[in-house]
Amino acid sequence: MSKCAARQTITSRTSSQQQQQCIQFTGRADILSNSRGNSRVIGGFGRGSSELGIPTANIPSTALTALTQSGIPATQTGIYFGLCKVAGVYGSLERREREKEEEEGPPQSTIVPSTTEITDADATVLPMVMSLGWNPFYHNTELSAEVHVVHKFRAQFYGAKIKLAVLGYIRPESDFVSVEALVEEIMRDIEYAKEKLGEDGFREFVEDGFWSKEEE
Repeated sequence: MSKCAARQTITSRTSSQQQQQCIQFTGRADILSNSRGNSRVIGGFGRGSSELGIPTANIPSTALTALTQSGIPATQTGIYFGLCKVAGVYGSLERREREKEEEEGPPQSTIVPSTTEITDADATVLPMVMSLGWNPFYHNTELSAEVHVVHKFRAQFYGAKIKLAVLGYIRPESDFVSVEALVEEIMRDIEYAKEKLGEDGFREFVEDGFWSKEEE
Protein backbone atom coordinates (compact mmCIF):
# COMPACT_ATOMS: atom_id res chain seq x y z
CA MET A 1 0.00 0.00 0.00
CA SER A 2 1.33 3.46 -0.88
CA LYS A 3 1.82 6.13 1.80
CA CYS A 4 -0.99 8.17 0.28
CA ALA A 5 -3.37 5.21 0.32
CA ALA A 6 -2.37 4.45 3.89
CA ARG A 7 -3.33 7.99 4.92
CA GLN A 8 -6.67 7.61 3.19
CA THR A 9 -7.66 4.71 5.46
CA ILE A 10 -7.70 7.08 8.44
CA THR A 11 -10.85 8.93 7.36
CA SER A 12 -13.94 7.17 6.15
CA ARG A 13 -15.34 10.12 4.17
CA THR A 14 -12.94 9.86 1.23
CA SER A 15 -14.43 9.50 -2.23
CA SER A 16 -12.50 7.93 -5.11
CA GLN A 17 -12.13 11.42 -6.60
CA GLN A 18 -10.64 12.76 -3.36
CA GLN A 19 -8.28 9.81 -3.19
CA GLN A 20 -7.06 10.57 -6.71
CA GLN A 21 -6.50 14.19 -5.70
CA CYS A 22 -4.44 13.02 -2.75
CA ILE A 23 -2.27 10.93 -5.04
CA GLN A 24 -1.87 13.85 -7.43
CA PHE A 25 -0.89 16.40 -4.81
CA THR A 26 1.35 14.37 -2.52
CA GLY A 27 3.40 12.41 -5.04
CA ARG A 28 6.97 13.71 -5.09
CA ALA A 29 6.84 14.03 -8.88
CA ASP A 30 3.64 16.06 -8.59
CA ILE A 31 4.58 18.66 -6.00
CA LEU A 32 2.16 21.57 -5.95
CA SER A 33 3.34 24.53 -7.98
CA ASN A 34 4.90 25.79 -4.75
CA SER A 35 2.01 28.02 -3.69
CA ARG A 36 3.58 30.86 -1.76
CA GLY A 37 2.20 33.62 0.37
CA ASN A 38 3.30 36.49 2.58
CA SER A 39 1.04 37.69 5.36
CA ARG A 40 0.76 38.61 9.01
CA VAL A 41 -0.65 36.54 11.83
CA ILE A 42 -4.09 37.62 13.00
CA GLY A 43 -6.36 36.58 15.84
CA GLY A 44 -8.68 33.61 15.36
CA PHE A 45 -11.05 31.65 17.58
CA GLY A 46 -8.26 30.71 20.00
CA ARG A 47 -9.31 27.05 19.95
CA GLY A 48 -6.01 25.57 18.79
CA SER A 49 -4.16 26.23 22.02
CA SER A 50 -7.01 26.27 24.53
CA GLU A 51 -9.07 23.28 23.36
CA LEU A 52 -6.72 21.16 21.31
CA GLY A 53 -3.27 21.91 22.71
CA ILE A 54 -2.12 22.47 19.11
CA PRO A 55 -1.56 26.21 18.56
CA THR A 56 -2.28 27.65 15.13
CA ALA A 57 -1.48 30.88 13.35
CA ASN A 58 -4.42 32.41 11.49
CA ILE A 59 -3.94 34.36 8.28
CA PRO A 60 -6.36 36.88 6.73
CA SER A 61 -8.63 36.25 3.76
CA THR A 62 -6.41 38.32 1.47
CA ALA A 63 -3.62 35.79 1.99
CA LEU A 64 -6.02 32.95 1.17
CA THR A 65 -6.76 34.61 -2.15
CA ALA A 66 -3.05 34.87 -2.92
CA LEU A 67 -2.48 31.19 -2.15
CA THR A 68 -5.33 30.02 -4.37
CA GLN A 69 -4.09 32.24 -7.18
CA SER A 70 -0.58 30.81 -6.92
CA GLY A 71 -1.42 27.14 -7.15
CA ILE A 72 -3.88 25.74 -4.60
CA PRO A 73 -7.17 24.82 -6.36
CA ALA A 74 -9.78 27.28 -5.07
CA THR A 75 -12.31 24.51 -4.46
CA GLN A 76 -9.87 22.06 -2.81
CA THR A 77 -10.32 22.57 0.91
CA GLY A 78 -8.55 20.22 3.26
CA ILE A 79 -5.28 19.68 5.07
CA TYR A 80 -2.03 20.72 3.39
CA PHE A 81 1.62 20.59 4.38
CA GLY A 82 4.63 22.71 3.56
CA LEU A 83 7.13 25.12 5.06
CA CYS A 84 6.86 28.47 6.75
CA LYS A 85 8.92 31.17 8.39
CA VAL A 86 7.81 33.60 11.09
CA ALA A 87 9.84 36.78 11.56
CA GLY A 88 9.76 40.42 12.56
CA VAL A 89 8.04 42.32 15.35
CA TYR A 90 4.99 40.88 17.08
CA GLY A 91 2.50 42.05 19.68
CA SER A 92 -0.20 40.78 22.00
CA LEU A 93 -3.85 40.12 21.27
CA GLU A 94 -6.78 41.84 22.95
CA ARG A 95 -10.12 40.15 22.32
CA ARG A 96 -13.38 42.05 22.56
CA GLU A 97 -16.55 40.59 23.97
CA ARG A 98 -19.25 39.75 21.46
CA GLU A 99 -22.08 42.26 21.41
CA LYS A 100 -24.55 39.51 20.55
CA GLU A 101 -24.30 35.84 21.44
CA GLU A 102 -25.53 34.80 18.00
CA GLU A 103 -22.67 36.57 16.21
CA GLU A 104 -20.69 34.20 14.01
CA GLY A 105 -17.01 34.11 13.08
CA PRO A 106 -14.02 34.62 15.36
CA PRO A 107 -14.25 37.21 18.14
CA GLN A 108 -13.21 40.74 17.20
CA SER A 109 -9.67 41.44 18.33
CA THR A 110 -6.93 44.04 18.24
CA ILE A 111 -3.20 43.39 18.06
CA VAL A 112 -1.36 45.61 20.53
CA PRO A 113 1.99 46.48 18.90
CA SER A 114 5.32 46.14 20.65
CA THR A 115 9.02 46.31 19.80
CA THR A 116 9.61 42.63 20.57
CA GLU A 117 11.02 40.62 17.69
CA ILE A 118 10.95 36.93 16.87
CA THR A 119 14.22 35.40 18.08
CA ASP A 120 16.75 33.97 15.64
CA ALA A 121 16.04 30.50 17.03
CA ASP A 122 12.37 30.86 16.07
CA ALA A 123 12.87 32.75 12.78
CA THR A 124 13.90 29.70 10.75
CA VAL A 125 12.26 27.74 7.94
CA LEU A 126 10.01 25.21 9.67
CA PRO A 127 7.55 22.44 8.75
CA MET A 128 3.89 23.35 8.88
CA VAL A 129 0.46 21.78 8.47
CA MET A 130 -2.37 24.04 7.26
CA SER A 131 -6.10 23.53 7.50
CA LEU A 132 -7.84 25.35 4.67
CA GLY A 133 -11.61 25.28 4.68
CA TRP A 134 -14.70 25.41 6.87
CA ASN A 135 -13.61 23.22 9.79
CA PRO A 136 -16.71 20.98 9.88
CA PHE A 137 -16.07 19.88 13.48
CA TYR A 138 -16.66 23.48 14.65
CA HIS A 139 -19.19 24.36 11.91
CA ASN A 140 -17.38 27.49 10.76
CA THR A 141 -19.36 29.77 8.49
CA GLU A 142 -16.34 31.50 6.93
CA LEU A 143 -13.47 30.04 4.92
CA SER A 144 -10.29 30.17 6.99
CA ALA A 145 -6.68 29.03 7.02
CA GLU A 146 -5.10 27.84 10.25
CA VAL A 147 -1.38 27.06 10.21
CA HIS A 148 0.24 24.82 12.79
CA VAL A 149 4.00 25.38 12.78
CA VAL A 150 5.85 22.26 13.92
CA HIS A 151 7.99 24.09 16.45
CA LYS A 152 7.70 25.26 20.04
CA PHE A 153 7.85 29.05 19.99
CA ARG A 154 8.90 31.05 23.04
CA ALA A 155 5.81 33.27 22.80
CA GLN A 156 2.66 33.81 20.76
CA PHE A 157 3.43 35.98 17.74
CA TYR A 158 0.33 37.94 16.75
CA GLY A 159 1.10 40.52 14.09
CA ALA A 160 4.38 38.90 13.04
CA LYS A 161 5.21 38.35 9.37
CA ILE A 162 4.65 34.82 8.12
CA LYS A 163 5.80 33.31 4.84
CA LEU A 164 4.21 30.13 3.55
CA ALA A 165 5.16 27.64 0.87
CA VAL A 166 2.38 25.07 0.46
CA LEU A 167 3.95 21.95 -1.04
CA GLY A 168 1.45 19.12 -0.74
CA TYR A 169 -2.03 17.91 0.10
CA ILE A 170 -2.76 15.40 2.87
CA ARG A 171 -6.50 14.79 3.05
CA PRO A 172 -9.94 16.38 2.71
CA GLU A 173 -11.70 18.00 5.64
CA SER A 174 -13.63 15.68 7.94
CA ASP A 175 -15.97 15.86 10.90
CA PHE A 176 -15.10 13.94 14.09
CA VAL A 177 -17.03 12.35 16.92
CA SER A 178 -14.96 14.05 19.63
CA VAL A 179 -12.18 16.53 20.33
CA GLU A 180 -9.93 13.58 21.14
CA ALA A 181 -10.52 12.04 17.71
CA LEU A 182 -9.77 15.39 16.05
CA VAL A 183 -6.50 15.79 17.98
CA GLU A 184 -5.46 12.24 17.12
CA GLU A 185 -6.00 12.91 13.43
CA ILE A 186 -4.09 16.20 13.54
CA MET A 187 -1.14 14.44 15.16
CA ARG A 188 -1.19 11.93 12.29
CA ASP A 189 -1.21 14.82 9.83
CA ILE A 190 1.83 16.34 11.54
CA GLU A 191 3.80 13.09 11.45
CA TYR A 192 2.91 12.56 7.80
CA ALA A 193 4.04 16.10 6.93
CA LYS A 194 7.36 15.65 8.73
CA GLU A 195 7.96 12.39 6.89
CA LYS A 196 7.18 13.88 3.47
CA LEU A 197 9.25 17.02 4.06
CA GLY A 198 12.25 14.84 4.90
CA GLU A 199 12.29 13.41 1.39
CA ASP A 200 14.78 14.66 -1.21
CA GLY A 201 12.14 16.23 -3.41
CA PHE A 202 11.07 18.59 -0.62
CA ARG A 203 14.27 19.35 1.31
CA GLU A 204 15.52 21.63 -1.48
CA PHE A 205 12.76 24.14 -0.73
CA VAL A 206 14.36 24.98 2.64
CA GLU A 207 17.25 26.68 0.83
CA ASP A 208 15.05 28.65 -1.57
CA GLY A 209 15.75 32.38 -1.85
CA PHE A 210 12.09 33.08 -1.10
CA TRP A 211 12.81 32.84 2.63
CA SER A 212 15.55 35.49 2.69
CA LYS A 213 13.80 37.97 0.42
CA GLU A 214 12.73 41.08 2.30
CA GLU A 215 9.04 41.93 2.08
CA GLU A 216 7.27 45.18 2.83
